[in-house]
This record gives sequence, C-alpha cells and structure tokens, in this order.
Amino acid sequence: MLHPFESGTFALRMGVRPLSLDTWLEVDRATIEEQLALKRELISGRQDEMVVAVDRPEVIAACQELDDLVVGWWSGRSEAPSEPDRSFHPIVRAALRTQEDWCLLDGPAGEVPVLVAGCVCFPTRWILTDKVGRTTVEIHRPVAFYNDQLAVPVDRFLDRLRVGAPVWRANWNLVDDDALCQAYLPAPGRRLTCSALDVADLVHLRVERQTLRRLPNSGSIAFGIRVHQESLRALEADPEVLSRLLSAIRGLPPETFAYKGLTAFWPELEAWLMSRTRR
Repeated sequence: MLHPFESGTFALRMGVRPLSLDTWLEVDRATIEEQLALKRELISGRQDEMVVAVDRPEVIAACQELDDLVVGWWSGRSEAPSEPDRSFHPIVRAALRTQEDWCLLDGPAGEVPVLVAGCVCFPTRWILTDKVGRTTVEIHRPVAFYNDQLAVPVDRFLDRLRVGAPVWRANWNLVDDDALCQAYLPAPGRRLTCSALDVADLVHLRVERQTLRRLPNSGSIAFGIRVHQESLRALEADPEVLSRLLSAIRGLPPETFAYKGLTAFWPELEAWLMSRTRR
C-alpha cells in the first residue's frame, strides 16, 4: 500500500507522475470479487447516490468509450470480471469491471471541463450528486487552499493532458470508519470516543490512487479512483512510516488539519504515534 505523506512543511501540490497504460488499472486478486460485489449491492440499492450522468449523446458515447477501453485492458489477462448487465449505463459497467471508481470530465474546446458522469461507490466523505456539472474549482471548493494554490495549475494541466500520456497521483486521509463507501459529510466538531491504546484499531489510513487519462476518440478525461485502506495497527511494525505520518500531520496548517477531520481523534492519535516512534 502506498504511503504518500511527506515529512515537514505542508504544501498542496498535484504530484502527478507518468503512468504506463499496462498499469492503468490496479487489481488485487484477494479483494476484487468482494469489492465488485459491494459495488453491485450499492448500485442496486442506492443508484441515485452512486451514479450521475448528463443525458447527452456525446456523454453516453464517451462513457461507452471508457468502458470499451476497460474491456480492452482486460483482454488477454486472466480472470477478467464477469460481464455487467447490458441495461446499465456504460459508466456503471466500467465501474463494475474494476476496483476503481470513475468520473468523466468534459466540456467545449477552450473551456474548463466539468464533471459529466460518474460511478463512485467508494467516496471518501463527499457526495457525488453535489459535483455533477461542476468545474474542478467548484468540486474542490471545500479543500483548504485549493483555490489559491492548485486551481490554475490543475486547469492548465487538464487542458494540456495528451492522449497516450496518462498520469497518476495519490492522496491520503485518516478516517475512523472502515467502510469503503463513505458517501456522507462528517458532522463538524465531532469527537471519537477512544483512548491512546485503542485509537490505532479505530483509525484507518485511507489512500486514493488517482489516474487521469484523456480518451482518444471523445477527448474526455477519465478520472479513476482506487481506494486502499488499512488500520494504523497494521503499520505498528513500521516506525519509519509512522514517524513520517506524525511529521506530516504536525506540518499541516490548521485549515487542512480541520478539513481532514483530524480533530476528532488527534490527542489520542498523537500520543499513540509518539509512543511508537519515540518523538
């Protein structure tokens, strides 16, 4: 599992890296069937929350292009997932073939793209239906410092993203909920009832591996989100990682600290991290 936090002073950055199309999708054979079953359950019972799509022919065509590319990626690889129901929207079929969730960005040439479709079963405390039709700036409005530090670089990057040159990046959060689907906004000022002894069992490191790929025919941008999660207890044997995590948290400005929801368990977590890293 990736540990993409950095020690020292915080800076909001894109941090994109080149991505080989061979590794566009991430597959964990131990968990894929369980996660796809959970996606099917969520889409069956909560489709209005998990799926959005602008009803325009060009959007449907772009979603179909994404699904076709996912099918092509699986071609020649063993144990591809079963074929999703053909009645599903193509953005849903793409999501039911992968452990990634998917969003599609598109818009007229020369304009900032907006989110036109998505199937997101495993969000990290945000609501997909709040994002459809919005630009990246509007989507990231709750993110501290986004408008000042990342809005212009992100829009410029998306405009210049080329077909055949996909990228990936990662971000991290600490959450006190081990559910993969966290389609809600946490209550402000909430506190987790725990001690420094059990906080490592209750708090989980949640990392998103995010991919960006411009589709060759439609020109839309496919945004993949692959969630990894583990309890902090699982990191107990790696004090170097815990030391970097402690330093990264301490380097967060108050606004980012609050945005990440760390106030809910920070005193207990800090005490536990210090006890495991001697810092």
